[in-house]
Amino acid sequence: MSDLPVDAIRTLSDQHPKPSHIHFQYGTAGFRTKGDTLDSVMFRVGILAGLRSKKWDGKTIGVMVTASHNPEPDNGVKLVDPRGEMLETSWEAHATALANAQSTDEFIAALDTFTTTMKIDLSKPAKVVYARDTRPSGPALVATLEDGIKAIGAEGRDAGVTTTPVLHYLVRAINTKGTKEEYGDDSEEGYLRKLSTAFNKLVAGKPSIPPLVVDCANGVGAKLAKELAEYLGDTLQLIPVNTSTTTPGALNNACGADFVKTQQTLPPSLTSVLKPGQRACSLDGDADRLMYYYLDDRGQFHMLDGDKIAALSAAFIGELTKSAGLDSQIKVGIVQTAYANGGSTKYLSERLPVKCVPTGVKHLHHAAEKFDVGVYFEANGHGTVIFSPQSLEIISAYQPSTPAQSTALNHLINLTEVINQTVGDALSDMLMVEAVLAHKSYSGEEWDSLYVDLPNRLVKVVVADRNIFKTEDAERRLVSPPGIQAKIDELVRRYEGGRAFVRPSGTEDVVRVYAEATVRTQADELAYRVAGLVYDETGGHPAHRPLEFLHHHLLCARNTQSTLTSMCRFVIYKGTSPVQLSHLLTRPCHSIINQAFDSRLRLDHRRPINGDGFGVGWYDSVHDEELGSQPCIFTSVTPAWNNVNLTRLAEKIKSPLVFAHVRATTAGTLSLDNCHPWSFGKLMWMHNGGIAEFPKIKRRLQSYLPDELFNFVTGNTDSQWAFALFLSKLPDPHAKTFAPHVLRKAMMETIAHINLMTDAENITEPSLMNFCVTDGESVVATRYISSRHEEAASLWFSSGTTFSEYAEGGHYKMSKADKRENIIMVASEPLTFEKADWMEIKTNHMVVITPKMNLLQFPVVDKYYVPPSDPAALNRGTEFAASKGFLSAHRAVSIRPPVDLQILIFLPLTLSTLSTPAFLLLSLLLLAHALIHGTLVLFWGSPALSVMQVPMHPFLLLVCFNVFSEKVHPLLMTAAYWWGKILHWSSPGFIVMEGLSSLLIVQKLGQVGKELVSEGEGYQFGLLVAAAAAYVTSAWWIVLGYPAAATSPLSSTLLGVALTTLIFLTLIGFFLRRTNVIESSGLALFVAYNVWQCGFDQQSYVDPASS
Repeated sequence: MSDLPVDAIRTLSDQHPKPSHIHFQYGTAGFRTKGDTLDSVMFRVGILAGLRSKKWDGKTIGVMVTASHNPEPDNGVKLVDPRGEMLETSWEAHATALANAQSTDEFIAALDTFTTTMKIDLSKPAKVVYARDTRPSGPALVATLEDGIKAIGAEGRDAGVTTTPVLHYLVRAINTKGTKEEYGDDSEEGYLRKLSTAFNKLVAGKPSIPPLVVDCANGVGAKLAKELAEYLGDTLQLIPVNTSTTTPGALNNACGADFVKTQQTLPPSLTSVLKPGQRACSLDGDADRLMYYYLDDRGQFHMLDGDKIAALSAAFIGELTKSAGLDSQIKVGIVQTAYANGGSTKYLSERLPVKCVPTGVKHLHHAAEKFDVGVYFEANGHGTVIFSPQSLEIISAYQPSTPAQSTALNHLINLTEVINQTVGDALSDMLMVEAVLAHKSYSGEEWDSLYVDLPNRLVKVVVADRNIFKTEDAERRLVSPPGIQAKIDELVRRYEGGRAFVRPSGTEDVVRVYAEATVRTQADELAYRVAGLVYDETGGHPAHRPLEFLHHHLLCARNTQSTLTSMCRFVIYKGTSPVQLSHLLTRPCHSIINQAFDSRLRLDHRRPINGDGFGVGWYDSVHDEELGSQPCIFTSVTPAWNNVNLTRLAEKIKSPLVFAHVRATTAGTLSLDNCHPWSFGKLMWMHNGGIAEFPKIKRRLQSYLPDELFNFVTGNTDSQWAFALFLSKLPDPHAKTFAPHVLRKAMMETIAHINLMTDAENITEPSLMNFCVTDGESVVATRYISSRHEEAASLWFSSGTTFSEYAEGGHYKMSKADKRENIIMVASEPLTFEKADWMEIKTNHMVVITPKMNLLQFPVVDKYYVPPSDPAALNRGTEFAASKGFLSAHRAVSIRPPVDLQILIFLPLTLSTLSTPAFLLLSLLLLAHALIHGTLVLFWGSPALSVMQVPMHPFLLLVCFNVFSEKVHPLLMTAAYWWGKILHWSSPGFIVMEGLSSLLIVQKLGQVGKELVSEGEGYQFGLLVAAAAAYVTSAWWIVLGYPAAATSPLSSTLLGVALTTLIFLTLIGFFLRRTNVIESSGLALFVAYNVWQCGFDQQSYVDPASS
């Protein structure tokens, strides 16, 4: 005991007595509790740090005063070992024992025993470097820490206010200074310079990186982020937010990495900062955790947690080692905890070795050190990458043999400098992520699409004593208290894809409940039921029971799965050449089979499993009269990914037109009769979606069907009954061929009829009607929802010349060698990860693929249609379709009698045969007739009124001829005179109306032309010839009429402006693909006509005789 500076320890220890009622424990994050209770702990940690340094022969030990992501009133302290790693696990129990010595005498006695047991040479020097975060309790605690360092006779270095990762960096930098393993300059500036220099080299030559919003949690990371931004310069613009380090109560309050992870939402302070399509990241209070997220094009929040960071970085490092030629010498591995999302574990384990360890940085770090390159990230965003000394030696000594290997090697070297390998570092990890995104040219959405997270929920349960909870199997199973794990297992079995575990916190008196399921609502329910179970079984007071905790014993005995509303997936292939079915169904890594259990879209809102059967339909490549023209269909009620017959068939069948469908039930039982697709004669049909409250309209729908179609339905799904309804809309469902417009019209009528029936039953829930039908030559598919406010289930299309595998592992892409469309595919989800391959079909639109491989899009115009010009078209909600997993009545067209043609003939006839007053009187009579007729139509509306128009116009013409065959009554002449005056005064308005009407006619001609183009090449050729003739005619007409029209400088200028505008509008329209030759040639004719008319009017004005 004489070797200890007992007097100094006793004197200072008495100034920092231990509270008698508190038990302290050194856990994963050190000591952590309320800041105002840590005084004695800080003093004793100072002494322990000095002793740890002496044990290491004077190596510098680090001490960090922080409570990381905890609320501001909390604080804590932890020790850092010489290489920048966490305190050795065996010393944690000693730290706990020393902290809990009740008096100074007990503490000194414990110290004496400890130094003797650990064989610590007290004559050795001791060095301690320490730092703190921005918490108000920090300065006082640091002062107490300094007393402890002084009492043991250690040399202290105050690193000031900085982040936890910087302190870890400083410890290693100090201890390796002057050695071959020198880690960097032992200063905060050296840390920033090292990271920024390596990052700038790593992204040199890459496209400019978009600005990054950085949520600093109002913590110490704000200071470092601002300084780092200066070092990075223009390479990466950081936009720090939540930087109020001195505002009371602001630290980690509704911001920071922990808030984003636990609440799974955007920090409120960023709602006005982050824009759709932009990414951001959040640090925690001491900047050792990092969470990424982004807003999609619709402004919806998507989180990219530690699992996503691990997947991104591990894959990139693996690619670099392979490109550098080092993949045989350096092995990359992943370390996860039980908190890792099941989706990430599945994704990573298929590519790299994955090891699961108990929660805590120390466990992850030590396991990662066993790999050549170990990647570890907790789901909460805490993690890093560790390069073993052997791998660093291999990298430094390696001589590349090609320029590509040299480039990859340099990237790998710079990456080792960007990464803070001592501990999880939010700023270092942020730079690593940005570098990888720059190299991969990934947006947040593309990064997010690497795999699909299973919906999950993390819940805290406050308990009296967390130490009674003991776990095994990497903390995935509870050993104590006894009996609870069996009840958790019983709960988990009730939820499809369910997983749940309970583990005690290492930093506070709570246990954490983590739950997963394939549907968001089920994951939440499972988490809160397990939380309620733990609370009740460990003696939680009923009066204080959180309201959100569910009672596990009240879980209904219902089949949870049966209540889930789930959607299907389908893909359509049409090509000029047959495709082997395996290239669509089994080989692509995101094929229709993989979609069956790993849906990319509608994340976190539904189960991604489609395991209720599947079906494939195809047409023969070569027509055989004996086999017939009907499609062949193979269906099964087994999951698509588990059917060996499907795999065998897909390798041996080729077809130019394929329908494939994987099913998740929305209506109907699990049977072959309910598996899509279905066929009737030549036609084949499938559906993704569900008709709302279908049982209410089922009888009504059946009543519209003829007996043949009623008996055709063998299943009990809404989809097959919708097919029967579609067949009833065809002129002849047994026809040998169907023109595209016939199928399109029948589809329109089917949707309209379903909407009519749901309206009649007052059904307000929208119906999702992604229907598709083919006759083996044409294809019609819809993306439709009976709502003006919600988005429909997803639907995409892709077209090109070839669809082939470009990389091993089922990576396919659509290639476009020229402008021909040899292949067109329509799918619920893209079959490739190439963003440029696919285009989303707009909601409430229909696509038609013609026999000549033209793809046309038509809006389904009904009461649910929102024009693109309406802002509401961009603001459709996704909640309804996501929760499910992913129209006015038909108007008959009336034939209008040719009364307009009568007017066009009768008025000029009257003017040329009789006189101007006769012309004016006839037009006045026609106006009176139109007013009377319109009033009768408005109030009566009988179809007979249209028929009555036909004899009325000739009758009025005869009246005029009779009146002007003799002397005209003066009253009629006066009426004609004043009517002429009114027309004269109104002529500017009529001219404007004439122009607008002409433009509308031109636009309508363009629309009709588009429809005719789909009918065949004959229409295409005829329309091109007509357009060419219109261009030539209008040019000739303008040349002839221009001299007569341009009689003054003003008229010449105006005509020049009109002609220039015509040319520029035409060119811009073609460039933006907003017009076609029919519209532009019609517009040219309209301009030419007006030029000629101006010349004609000028001549009439100059020569009164001609008027």
